[in-house]
Amino acid sequence: MLNSLLKRLRQLSRRIYVRVTLFAVFAVVAVLLSKLIAPLIPFDLKGRVGAEAVDTILNILATSMLTVTTFSLTIMLNALISAANLWTPRSHLILREDTVTQSVLANFLGAYLFSLIGIIMRHAGLFDEREIVVLFFMSLLVVGMVVVSLIRWIVHLEGLGSLTFTAAQIEAEVARAVTRAADLPCHGAHALDDAQAQIPQSAWPLRADRCGYLQQIFQAALQDAAEAADFRVYVVTEVGQYLLHGEPLVYVDCAETLSEEAEQRLRKCLPLSELRSFEEDPAFGARVLAEVAVKALSPGINDPGTAIDILNRMARVLSSARVGAMEEPQYPRIWARRLDPETLFEAGFDPIARCAGEDLDVHRTLQVALRQVCFAARDPRVAEAARACAGRALDRAALDIRYPPDLEKVRAASEPGRP
Repeated sequence: MLNSLLKRLRQLSRRIYVRVTLFAVFAVVAVLLSKLIAPLIPFDLKGRVGAEAVDTILNILATSMLTVTTFSLTIMLNALISAANLWTPRSHLILREDTVTQSVLANFLGAYLFSLIGIIMRHAGLFDEREIVVLFFMSLLVVGMVVVSLIRWIVHLEGLGSLTFTAAQIEAEVARAVTRAADLPCHGAHALDDAQAQIPQSAWPLRADRCGYLQQIFQAALQDAAEAADFRVYVVTEVGQYLLHGEPLVYVDCAETLSEEAEQRLRKCLPLSELRSFEEDPAFGARVLAEVAVKALSPGINDPGTAIDILNRMARVLSSARVGAMEEPQYPRIWARRLDPETLFEAGFDPIARCAGEDLDVHRTLQVALRQVCFAARDPRVAEAARACAGRALDRAALDIRYPPDLEKVRAASEPGRP
């Protein structure tokens, strides 16, 4: 249960409103702390720091931080729109969770609320001379935080929304998803390879109560729920699969009918949403990465260099994929499907091969990238999927490239031992 709670908190912390709210709360607490710390201030300091100095700092922060926050929000929104229009509409799912942007905006808004509350309490006469000293030093800390945030923001704006930054962010998300799948194959459960043979006849289907994608599986919470109600769960739905209302989500094998509370607890462990998530869905990340290359290969843009860069990024990520199963499942009451390596290559490489057209460089780079995956893959099933993808890409190239000598160059790139 603790693992699922930490997992939910980690995902929640990547939402911008959470960080902004936390920093705003910290700003309020900082102002109130000045009244608690005031008794510790020596009496000889209270005459050295005047109220005018504190009022000036607070007024500057209040007037400037609201403007800076509004301007920064505009920049972030323009970057999201630009990346969605230029690269892929799904890029906003990652850029909106950029930690630097969130921290900077939260610092700016926190500084504004700190100064605003400080001004209100000052004019209300709630601070004595020693409390004003504490408020002065806290204001200096806030000013230092604002200066650091401004520098970070200026440096960060050099790449925000650009192709390199967006592609790197997507690649990082795909790499994290692939690593999670490799470290916890089958989501830490038993492998569900043959549903008809492995699922007992007594098991009954828990059907989707609405349409949506299966975003992820909270395995620890699902295991706890299964132990509490004494049942076994067979997850027949893959993460990222779209379900219609009424389709089987999982099969539950239990001696007695589940209570409504246990059923709702089970559904919370298998959230459905209108949007897919990168968290446990590496195929979705590979597809989004491929969308950048496909957009670059469109006739209106015609940028094969971007497609070549994406192919290299894809090879770097997928070479570390593993699709096995655990010898001793971490969650013994759960059965789940293995990650299919074919879906990774179909989502990542096949769209690029279809859109490469007569571009020899893209076809050749695709074959080289797949050959590299074959040699570097940690899992033989991943290498086999890469070979199958290379064969499909060669068939596609044979249709797109008109001249046999050029096709031979592409074919040579896929042969082992050839440079």
